[in-house]
Amino acid sequence: MIALRDANVATHTGDLSGARRALSRAVTFQGRADADTDVPNWAQFAGPFEVDYATADMYVRAAQPKRAVPFLHAAVRGIGGDLARNSASYRVKLAGVLLDAGEADEACGEMSAVLDACGGIASPRLLGKIREFQRAACRVDSTAARECGERIRETVRGGTA
Repeated sequence: MIALRDANVATHTGDLSGARRALSRAVTFQGRADADTDVPNWAQFAGPFEVDYATADMYVRAAQPKRAVPFLHAAVRGIGGDLARNSASYRVKLAGVLLDAGEADEACGEMSAVLDACGGIASPRLLGKIREFQRAACRVDSTAARECGERIRETVRGGTA
């Protein structure tokens, strides 16, 4: 967990080599977490999906969205449905990165899945991320992006997101 925090700090300060080193440590520590009896319970919270998410974030910050996509896909699969708001947030991030990577149809498919699943989520932060995606989708000239933008408008106006 501490190595992931180090990766996050390095990523946000633009130190990509430092982020890579911290992510490497996170993977090493994560691999030992189940077998090492000295690892405290709070440190075991960080799962492989968080390492994938942090790796994707590093690539996003490096303006390499296509390299981030596989890690975000893995993070979305790894987080599962137990953490509904976090899962929706990861999927919104994936949708935005897919859009940045030029994959508008897949991006809008992810966003549609979020809108289908988030009827009970009233998180202002999540709604902000959905609206941010909507603004980005409006700049893309595709039928899928236009339809997705309209669906977001209807969903948010209807109060279901």
